[in-house]
Amino acid sequence: MMSTLLKNDSTQTAFVQLKIEACTACWKCIDTCPEKVIDKSFLYIADTLINKHVLMFNASECTGCLQCVNSCKFDAISINNGIKNIQE
Repeated sequence: MMSTLLKNDSTQTAFVQLKIEACTACWKCIDTCPEKVIDKSFLYIADTLINKHVLMFNASECTGCLQCVNSCKFDAISINNGIKNIQE
C-alpha cells in the first residue's frame, strides 16, 4: 500500500480518470491493472479510518488498456475526457 496527498495526478492518467466519491474499495481495478498503476489509499484521522478508495500511482506507466474501466461496476473509473477509446 502506498500513501500520497490527494493531487490531480493521483486521480487520473492520460487515459483514465477516477471519481473517488464513487469508489467502493472493492479493489477489482487493482487486480486487473497490468502496469500496477492503481493502488489502495486509506485516510485516517486520529487513528480512525475515515475513507478508503483507490488512487493512481505512477500515472505515466498507464498504457490505456482500459481493463480498470471495464472492471469497475460502480463507474468510479472512466475514460479521460478527450481521449478516444483505443480499443476501437
